[in-house]
Amino acid sequence: MTIEGVLIKTAAMAIAAVALGGCVWLKTAPEEANGEAASPPILAPLNGAPDVVDAEDWRERRAPLLRELFQSYVYGYFPPPSKASIIDQRVVSENAFNGAARVEELMVKAPNAEGEVQFGVVLITPTNVPGPLPVIIAQNFCGNHNAVPLNGVTRSKNAPGMCDGSWAEPIIIRILGEHIQTAPLEKIIERGYAYAAVYPGDIVPDKDETAQSALAAFHTTQDKMKRWGAIGAWAWGVSRVVDVLETLDRFDADKIAVYGHSRLGKSALVAAAYDERIDIVLAHQSGTGGATLTRSKAGESLKQITTSYPHWFAPIYAAYAGREGDLPIDQHMLIALIAPRPVLLGNARRDVWSDPVGAFRAAEGADPVYELFGGNGLDQPNLVDINYDADIAFHMRPGGHGVNGADWEAFLSFLDAQTDTGN
Repeated sequence: MTIEGVLIKTAAMAIAAVALGGCVWLKTAPEEANGEAASPPILAPLNGAPDVVDAEDWRERRAPLLRELFQSYVYGYFPPPSKASIIDQRVVSENAFNGAARVEELMVKAPNAEGEVQFGVVLITPTNVPGPLPVIIAQNFCGNHNAVPLNGVTRSKNAPGMCDGSWAEPIIIRILGEHIQTAPLEKIIERGYAYAAVYPGDIVPDKDETAQSALAAFHTTQDKMKRWGAIGAWAWGVSRVVDVLETLDRFDADKIAVYGHSRLGKSALVAAAYDERIDIVLAHQSGTGGATLTRSKAGESLKQITTSYPHWFAPIYAAYAGREGDLPIDQHMLIALIAPRPVLLGNARRDVWSDPVGAFRAAEGADPVYELFGGNGLDQPNLVDINYDADIAFHMRPGGHGVNGADWEAFLSFLDAQTDTGN
């Protein structure tokens, strides 16, 4: 299904929910965690390996095993390590946002088996804040020209037309939130953060028929069942943005955050799990294949997600539909691979399709690894009383699937607490 189809389907579901009532959109997640705890236990023996005894054991033996298993069973195999480089750089505006920021556009290239892939990054750098600056790598759905709606920003080549002033755009924004396309950029600048917008669809398009050829260009594995999917490719793209940010001394290489909503929340988690240069994760409503337990019986099922979006994951993942318990791993292990780095998991009461309780149970399941590293892990008693100072923060707001001002206030409060940056 194309992104246009996803957005139309989302709008139709929401309208039907209001008209008919009683469907998934009108259900609410509880404030207290219920359901089964994450399994297998995070430190227990796994796949023939003994239990984990300390942080060194986790880092040297268990984490590499988990990264291998997630590639083998869920996301597919990544290509060999590579580095991206900047091939073009131009200034869009020296005095954007009433003189508060400089905006520039980079064209980035990274190698693949057929040569290279090229994509754009739009950088917003506050001009009235001393550097080096913390930076948010923000993945978007509608192209960089919608994420940073300024004259001179190049239209992303694979951006969906649904986002470019069509009849559906105001409906989509009304249902999915004021910041589904464009983050509160002025507020982000005021709080002292640089912003790097990237459109993952220019790396691998978000539609099955064109995604497959783009994925094949990387030739990650000869095993067709374990070829990588778009989630892994988008995560790889985030790491390529990190490559170029590290070459620019205006940014603090120890304060690089990655943000993603929904499917891009999945890729934000995967990016950080495989790239330790990413320091903070903001994964909002990432659902099945993201922060939510695959074994959970609530929300979107493995069968539903792999049927609707066969290009997102390795094909072998779909083979476990209906027998999720046979998978040797679950998503609490993905969160744990980010330890000891901070993670915020965003959720909403009516977004039961993304299964907030399953995500909370996953956060609980990852907690022991953060404690191995001397951190406090998940340090809140329920789904609503967020602790921004904790290693794993769980944000829950009223409403449904989407991105609004309350979400971004939570994201920025978490970043302030974790980076000592608040302005």
